[in-house]
Amino acid sequence: MKVKPLFWALLFCALSTLPGHGLGDSSNVRQVLHSKTVHASRWHAADLSATDLGVWREELDDAGRVHSWTIAGQIFALLLCAVFGLLVLKFYYRARREARRREQAESELNQARHALELRVQERTRELSLEVEERRRAEELNRGQKQVLEMLATHREQKIEDILRILADTVASQRRSWECSLHLVDRTRKTLQLAATSEGNQKLRRYLVSISADFPDAPESQACATGKPCVVEKMTEVRRPWSELLVANGIHSAFSIPFRVAGSGDTAGTLTVYSRLQNGPSSRDLEMLESAAGLGALVIEHRRIHAELLHNAYQDPLTGLPNRRAGEQALELAIDTAGRRCEPLAVLWIDLDRFKRINDQFGHGAGDRVLHTVADRLRANPLLTGRVMRMGGDEFLALIPGKTAGTDAGLIAGQLGKAIAEPISVGSAMVTISASIGVSLYPRDGASLDMLQRNADFAMYRAKTAGAGMCVYSPAMSAETGAALELEQALSVALENNYLRVVYQPIYAQDEHLTGFEALLRFHHPRLGEIPPSRFIPIAEEMRLIVPIGNWVLRQACRQLQSWMEAGLPCTRMGVNISALQFAHEGFAGMVSDILCECAVPPENLLLELTETVVMGDYGAVVRQMNLLKDCGVRIAMDDFGTGYSSLSYIHRLPIDVLKIDRSFIERLDEIESTRPIVEAVISMATRLGLMVIAEGVETERQRRMLQEAGCHGFQGYFFARPLPAEQAGHCLAASATKRAANPQRAAACAVTVP
Repeated sequence: MKVKPLFWALLFCALSTLPGHGLGDSSNVRQVLHSKTVHASRWHAADLSATDLGVWREELDDAGRVHSWTIAGQIFALLLCAVFGLLVLKFYYRARREARRREQAESELNQARHALELRVQERTRELSLEVEERRRAEELNRGQKQVLEMLATHREQKIEDILRILADTVASQRRSWECSLHLVDRTRKTLQLAATSEGNQKLRRYLVSISADFPDAPESQACATGKPCVVEKMTEVRRPWSELLVANGIHSAFSIPFRVAGSGDTAGTLTVYSRLQNGPSSRDLEMLESAAGLGALVIEHRRIHAELLHNAYQDPLTGLPNRRAGEQALELAIDTAGRRCEPLAVLWIDLDRFKRINDQFGHGAGDRVLHTVADRLRANPLLTGRVMRMGGDEFLALIPGKTAGTDAGLIAGQLGKAIAEPISVGSAMVTISASIGVSLYPRDGASLDMLQRNADFAMYRAKTAGAGMCVYSPAMSAETGAALELEQALSVALENNYLRVVYQPIYAQDEHLTGFEALLRFHHPRLGEIPPSRFIPIAEEMRLIVPIGNWVLRQACRQLQSWMEAGLPCTRMGVNISALQFAHEGFAGMVSDILCECAVPPENLLLELTETVVMGDYGAVVRQMNLLKDCGVRIAMDDFGTGYSSLSYIHRLPIDVLKIDRSFIERLDEIESTRPIVEAVISMATRLGLMVIAEGVETERQRRMLQEAGCHGFQGYFFARPLPAEQAGHCLAASATKRAANPQRAAACAVTVP
């Protein structure tokens, strides 16, 4: 709306409202004034009368008043129009401002609404991205957790299954992705597919093997350079491999290499194939490298697991299956033989006196012997089954099939001969024998424990008899039961007073009694008298020999104390000490305590040690001997010649007495006499200042030959059998008054025990 037209319209309306239309009235006044003026000029010459002048003035005043009111009315109308116009303008401008304000508010509102819509759209997009990222993170965490759980499970998991879970996890990060994992083969020239996500089967066939024919493929490049390889636009590469990928809907690919810990070479690659033509983001590369690291962890875990299994089931020295694998193989062989109704032979092989090789030539030589024996068993054509090392110098061999029942003994003999062939150990040649026990399925047992135990029992029978081989028979079961009963009885022997000590006299060249040897006897109420050769090995195996040996030592010292208190002559008491006793750290202190407790002079106690004890840990043995010598105790080497001690050690050992084993004395009268050996031992010991005592003297000829050779002392049935404490005391009392010490002719020693 325009301002000027409105103003003039209002002004016109105001003027038109005056009487006589306003402008006509004004002209009349001007006409009256003009006529009066003309008359006044005409009458100027003559004097006007006062009446005329007054009338004229009154007319003129009336006309002026009329004109004044007319002008006042017009002014008033103009003022009204002006006021009205101002009001109209005020309302107009107010409306205009309101309209503009409204338009501005609407514009601002529209802008705010548009900005809000943009923010809502942006936030919606951000939320969508957050939801997608969270989904990806959850999928990634779930996949990684599943992979780690599969690695941690005790059940055997195929590496392909674990890597497939990892490939599916990576592929789930993008809807356009597919993933594969390749491992480098042994030739390091080909990448073999280990796992792939569920995708295009045609693509899978291409991924099975990537050879050196495609050196520029992303997998090959990543493997060769050790760095990620990204191909964003597959169509621009124009290679045979890229055309294959494009034909299968793949337009970009990126491959990440991974290495196994401890190896500098690339072990494989993790590759993503995308159906979109773009490269990975920094977050994608970070995630893929993390996934590739997890793939490397899987490979390393499988390698360590395989190595642990190998170590758990294979002997590292010989390369044979170990005890665990042997027991599993035996169980499987028993099941197979049971299904086929065929026999099965179980051979338990133990090397004889293997410890001698370790002690004489060193543990390296022992390992060499074990390795050679394992090779001979493995290569023997007679062994149609498996061969296992069960530990130490023990082996287990299986012979399945029909020949097991008829030829097992023959095969065992042939194996013994093969093992006995000389073995080169450094510059020396070593010959070792084996004891082999055989048990048969199902005759000798239908379980692993029964067959193994019976074969082991037959082996011990062969070792004891020196036969080299023994086939288990059902008759041995009774002996097995008796051995078990003996073990049970021996465990309570001290508490139930099944043990006692007897004393065998020892005489000098002039047949004068010089001392006794304390010997242990075991009498069971039902089993009867049990010889030491039976219960001593069992006591050593059960480690009961230590408390039993200490008990014998204390009993012998108390007997010496009793004889001294009875006024009998002081004499020497010999006590056998086992290897386990002697190896005890506090053994010397215990001996000293027993001597003080019984008030026995230390020089009256003679501790007899076998060569096995003396030739153990040489340094520890000498230290223990010196402690005993400091106490005043005398030491004897018992059963000399039956062990494998080195003569170079004897002159350095602090020993006082050398006792020749009975096995040499028994053969003094034979054609192939041991007399030269005995004479040499006596001569050597005499030169070393040692006293020599011969054990097992049973004939006058043996006594004479020993006396001629210069032997200092004699012990055996020719002079006296082991005596109870009371009869031994009578012999000791008789020795004070007569020299004749042969108890067969001395009344004081008439009563003897076995």
